[in-house]
Amino acid sequence: MKEEEIPSPPRANDPTPEPPPAGTRWMAVLRWALLCVLVAFAAGAILWFFRVGPFGEIQREGDALYQCPMHPEIVQDRPGSCPICGMDLVPVEGAAQKPPTAYTCPMHPEIVQDHPGRCPICGMDLVPVSPEPQHASADQPARSLLPGHSEVHLDSRRVQMIGLRTAPVERRTLSGEIRTVAVATADESRLSMVHTKVPGWIDRLPVSRVGEYVRKGQVVARLHSLELVAAQEDFLAALRNAQTLKETAGGDAKRVLQAARNRLALWGMSDREIDLLAATGEVRRSVEILSQASGYVLSLGVLEGHQVEPGTTLMTIADLSQVWAVLDLYEFDIGRVRTGDAVEIEWAGLSGETYHSTVDYVYPLVDARTRTTKARAVLANPGGRIRPGMYGRARIAVEPRQSLVVPVEALIDTGTEQYVFVLEGPGHFVPVRVQAGLTTPAEVEILSGLAEGQQVVTSGNFLLDSESRMLGAAARARAGGAVPATEKPESGPGGHGVH
Repeated sequence: MKEEEIPSPPRANDPTPEPPPAGTRWMAVLRWALLCVLVAFAAGAILWFFRVGPFGEIQREGDALYQCPMHPEIVQDRPGSCPICGMDLVPVEGAAQKPPTAYTCPMHPEIVQDHPGRCPICGMDLVPVSPEPQHASADQPARSLLPGHSEVHLDSRRVQMIGLRTAPVERRTLSGEIRTVAVATADESRLSMVHTKVPGWIDRLPVSRVGEYVRKGQVVARLHSLELVAAQEDFLAALRNAQTLKETAGGDAKRVLQAARNRLALWGMSDREIDLLAATGEVRRSVEILSQASGYVLSLGVLEGHQVEPGTTLMTIADLSQVWAVLDLYEFDIGRVRTGDAVEIEWAGLSGETYHSTVDYVYPLVDARTRTTKARAVLANPGGRIRPGMYGRARIAVEPRQSLVVPVEALIDTGTEQYVFVLEGPGHFVPVRVQAGLTTPAEVEILSGLAEGQQVVTSGNFLLDSESRMLGAAARARAGGAVPATEKPESGPGGHGVH
């Protein structure tokens, strides 16, 4: 039986190498192909990024900018939202624009710098301002007519997009009637104060309720006073002395007696009380205090048992047969109201009744809190139907006058200046300082700054004002007058009034 031959393993120095695995050559070719593709893609990306080579023209032709419809100065090279109003940016038609070179605060346009950052006043992120706005043409440079403002030029598309509307400046006859509120008060010339002339204590208080009616000469209080008791004793002593020395020194005794009587009168005793004291010879422990006028008690200052000093007010009495109607006048109405102007008043508690009077006095002071002054009218009040504290509606007849007026929405009032935007040509808006007068819910009187027939912006002027401020800030930045963001302006932040 033959043994099977077992093949021996190959030797290391065998001159015949083992062939490579199938597909190795194709894998090498694939690796080199992929490497070439990556290199070509990287080169193309670099050329496209730097806009050189064959990609330069393609990049410029396909360059797209995006802009806010409400704030055209917000321009960027990618879609997004406006940092001022939050609206989506829309593509800009036409050629590419220059990138923004200045940055400003949306709320404080006086803050301008040449790099991004935060506003030092409110902390908001600064937004870019286009140094060459789309709407400003080269032959119409922006002129600054108000501090921090510039003219604005808008094309018809933006005017329609913002919703700008205008109205003419008109000359009208202002109403010859001023409507205001009235408050009934007591006539101050008919007030009476009851007070004491000697120290003591209130022994009795017959009139002890506010609103109680008293008559002239009525006893309203009784006062116990040690000083008054001593004065009565001095009077009785002088009276006895005068009777004793009637024949020998009657003249001197009479003078002493008259001085003692005058002292009692000055301290509040009536002639009737003094005569009763002389007749009876009895010193009264308390004396009567009488009312000097008829009327209603408006206030009480004491109660029974209170200690009082000379000059203490016991009560205030008002004669309400005649009252005052106090009228509120706003600052712009003060110059229209004159003494003698007719007044009609309807009180809320007396419906259907109209009271007629005239302006009796216009007060010279203005309330710093309400910005109003007072005028008064005197009203007869038989039966006391008009009560102090009642409210009413008043109409003051004043002389009508011709004046220029604009819709109230056109006026921009910042608190320090008043201005409107005037349409001077198609898409050409100019801020103009004015002086406002009488204001009604629909119209405002223009005292200076405008002429009849001019067109003023009545809708969208808030956006127009923001654009004017932005342009003014950019103009200062280009002129080298920018306010550094690290410094706070002395004038403080600007503000917008109610449009």
